[in-house]
Amino acid sequence: MTGDVFAKVRAYESYAFRRQLEAQRLLPYFRAMQGPPSAVTVIGGAPRVNLGSSNYLGLSGDERLTAAAHQATLRYGTSTNGSRLMNGTTDLHLRVEETVADWFGEEDALVFGSGYAANLGVIGALVGGGDVAVCDAGDHASILDGAKLARGRLLAFRHNRMDRLETLLRRAADTEGGTLVVVDTVYSMQGDLSDIVAITGLSRRYGARLLVDEAHAVGVLGPDGQGIGALAGLADAVDLRMGTFSKALGGGGGFVTGPADVIDFLRVQARSFMFTAAAPVGGIGAALAGMEIVRSAEGEERRERLAANTALLRNGLTELGFDIAPAPVWADGKQVQTPILRVPAPDDLAAARMWKLLYDQGVYVNVALYPAVPRGQAQLRVSVMATHTEEHLDRVVDAFAVVARKQARRPAADLVVGSASRP
Repeated sequence: MTGDVFAKVRAYESYAFRRQLEAQRLLPYFRAMQGPPSAVTVIGGAPRVNLGSSNYLGLSGDERLTAAAHQATLRYGTSTNGSRLMNGTTDLHLRVEETVADWFGEEDALVFGSGYAANLGVIGALVGGGDVAVCDAGDHASILDGAKLARGRLLAFRHNRMDRLETLLRRAADTEGGTLVVVDTVYSMQGDLSDIVAITGLSRRYGARLLVDEAHAVGVLGPDGQGIGALAGLADAVDLRMGTFSKALGGGGGFVTGPADVIDFLRVQARSFMFTAAAPVGGIGAALAGMEIVRSAEGEERRERLAANTALLRNGLTELGFDIAPAPVWADGKQVQTPILRVPAPDDLAAARMWKLLYDQGVYVNVALYPAVPRGQAQLRVSVMATHTEEHLDRVVDAFAVVARKQARRPAADLVVGSASRP
């Protein structure tokens, strides 16, 4: 008799730890939202300052995007009920693709059901047998999964180590196939930047193609919110740019943009595009409205407020003694305020207890525990929005001050969770 495939469930270390957190009412996951992911949203029956969403510009829940989603749904229905290849392409999908290509100054674009699906499909289609995908070890799971599932070989270099990237590119150059370098431009856990200048230079030197994931930069950074490639003035040195509508743009779905022949190839070779239902039109309609705002003067104002809010909160948490990395510095010495702040925790249990202290004071943040992050690198991930007010951020700093006082009084492993105070 063969073994039981369910046996791994009971033996899974993180499963037991999750049950421990549940027993202590410390589990930070699967908390039900009772409203849009706005600056303050109702979670667990109470309003809380929301620092757990990637709604960086505060557009999700904006009445203009809601109206656009509503109108699209009224016209096209609640589901496309088919793949883009068959009956799932609407003229709205085509309009969004035209808008993306125009925005990024590229020849064409392709819309997927999600950013995850975009990375999976693009990498899987381009990295065939004999090819090599070279990725940063800190890349998003969708990039690493896409490279693992592709028929070629995955080579990963230590996070942001350009010397290791060059070593792998030199090794890949000796293979018969081609090489695709894939990196995030803003890393979702650390909130830091890829060294896009060095990466584009090395990719060119060794004849590799470059795909950059701008998911956490689109709408937020660069001219008109085009991302890090455009901010660095290196958009022409990047072969393909991927992004998502589900973060700063307030919609749903993901996209890739680049040369027309490559995009056309992906239409009939990217399996995560061909063999799944098209992105629902509600999210696509909202994305179209979101792009219009992002590319306007209002979009620039929101980006400026987001940068100011991030700097304000970064300074506040640093003054409390939290080990917050300084804002990344650009080549010209200018700081780049990415809206993701990493607050390290001593261990997984301490991170969960820190989260609960904040939650009980009306502040919601994300928690990253092993295996989402390497063992010993537990953290709180704080995501800032343009629509947070100074009052919201003062409240957040006050809540973190309580955490800091608790940590100062006793070892992190003995951190005690207080009773709920401000909802």
